[in-house]
Amino acid sequence: MSHYLLQISIGPVQDFIAAARRTRDLWFGSYLLSEISKAAAKSIQNSDAAFLIFPHSDNLDEDLKAGSPFNVANVILAEVSEDSEAYVKSVAREAENSAEARWMEFVNEAFNILENGINKDKWEDQKKTKIIEFYSAWYPFKDESDYKQARQEVVRLLSARKNLRDFEPWKGDGVPKSSLDGRRESVLKKHGGLNIKGVRIKKGEALDLVGCVKRAAGAEKNTIFPSVVSIALDPWIRGIKKKGDKALKELYGYCEDLISYNALSRHKSADARFPYDATVLLPSRYIEFKEESSNPEMVRGITEKMKRVVQELHSFHKPMEPYLAVLVADGDRIGKAISEVKSLKEHKDFSETLSCFALNAREIVEKNFGCCVYTGGDDVLAFLPMDKAISCARELHDEFGSLWKIKEDWSFKDSLPTLSVGISIAHAFEDLEDLLEFGREAEKLAKKASAEKDSDRNGLAVTIRARGNSRLFIREQWKVFFDSNENHLSNLSLDQRLSFWVSCFNQERIPSRFPYELWGIARFYEGWREGNNLDKAMQLDVLRIFGRKELKLGEDKSRVKEYVESVVKGSRDSIQKLAEELLTAQWIETAHTAAGGECDGII
Repeated sequence: MSHYLLQISIGPVQDFIAAARRTRDLWFGSYLLSEISKAAAKSIQNSDAAFLIFPHSDNLDEDLKAGSPFNVANVILAEVSEDSEAYVKSVAREAENSAEARWMEFVNEAFNILENGINKDKWEDQKKTKIIEFYSAWYPFKDESDYKQARQEVVRLLSARKNLRDFEPWKGDGVPKSSLDGRRESVLKKHGGLNIKGVRIKKGEALDLVGCVKRAAGAEKNTIFPSVVSIALDPWIRGIKKKGDKALKELYGYCEDLISYNALSRHKSADARFPYDATVLLPSRYIEFKEESSNPEMVRGITEKMKRVVQELHSFHKPMEPYLAVLVADGDRIGKAISEVKSLKEHKDFSETLSCFALNAREIVEKNFGCCVYTGGDDVLAFLPMDKAISCARELHDEFGSLWKIKEDWSFKDSLPTLSVGISIAHAFEDLEDLLEFGREAEKLAKKASAEKDSDRNGLAVTIRARGNSRLFIREQWKVFFDSNENHLSNLSLDQRLSFWVSCFNQERIPSRFPYELWGIARFYEGWREGNNLDKAMQLDVLRIFGRKELKLGEDKSRVKEYVESVVKGSRDSIQKLAEELLTAQWIETAHTAAGGECDGII
């Protein structure tokens, strides 16, 4: 009897994930797409003769329940043990119906919340329009020996099917388009300023049906995602609580008052450190609360009282600038590994490994005080406080690598997948779209090949996007985690060296001006003709700075000297690279200082 491989792709990814103005839009869009895909996967799992290959886990019945923490990517692969093509079509059709039904649950939930603030005719027009993109393809195979070819063919067929997109005509009557992506017209009666509990829509904001679902569905269940400002100020909040949080707790009552006037939101979950949008800790942003509230005058009075408390906090513990880290991680050569998978059993093991990593990745991010936007398969998108981003990246990388080593007989055992991680440090008040682009750019740098042989992929890249300054970036391949106290700096991985430099800045063993002096030397040597004499001159210049009395390196002096001699060679770019490494560590150290903890050399 023949079998069929059925592959399904669900979208649109842009509408559900990328189009966002608030972190909640971003998070809920990702959650929304996963829930729709989960419903389709569950429909296939419930079929009499269909078995899921991707996603796969030991407990699919529980994992595929609506609202479970299990994340399902928008691509689904299944085996259908029937030689009737009509049956395969029916399985695909049922999966599509289940996906649509799950989408409509979110649509109806958002309607019930926003009913008084929307144009019902426009809502119904967009509700009738096919928003879910559902593509499917299938290919027959007889047994395990045909599996590899069948999988390649079904991927090819699905790609061809996606190129034949269905375009429906769209009617419009001059109403402003959605502020999120400009694709569809707004369904709001008035643009922005909706005063509905749990839903924050700014004055002037226009939202289509998809935007309203992302902003409102789940609002009654207190599923508000932390703002980027909350994540950026998390180190400072931790520092406040270490030294005493009486003044911080005094704000709680005012915050509850602001929530009652729809001027503030709580976090997705009750955060023990500060369960409100930390923008309330920045008096310069109080005008936004007034503009979004249902009672501007009352909110103005509350924020005036809050200013006194916040100013007391500021004098008690100097606030940090709200910079945060955007972490984007992606598996290396996953496609190549899949292409070498020879059997259906091995493909299920492959899928289960990716599903296990996705669940573990979420725990790792949350343990490091971060917030996951998306963890699916080998992809991770998360926001993290600056002081925890590097340690989180290391844990994600090592966890990804260790999971592949549990099974010893992979077809691709000689080239197991690795994880590249990009971290972008940027200001919380940059546009969310720009923050995401910075993160993706860092991830591309982490994967990027350099002039050195075999140095592409399996990388860590950190970029700094300081406002008003050009981008800084450092990038290296991951190395084994050595004992940082017993190894030369040149033997350590980039994350360990950053930890060393952070410790030096934190303990004032290196002056804060030092990286800028190195930068000045790099500029001095710009345009000089390369040669052995130049190499020696540059090394001596850099070592001269490291030899100053104000550098209190102590017994680490020889380690630093050895490292400088190993990296400063060839051109002024090598000095600039060292300067950027130190500047990156200096940025990270500011968050450690704000958190009120001393560094011991390990981030």
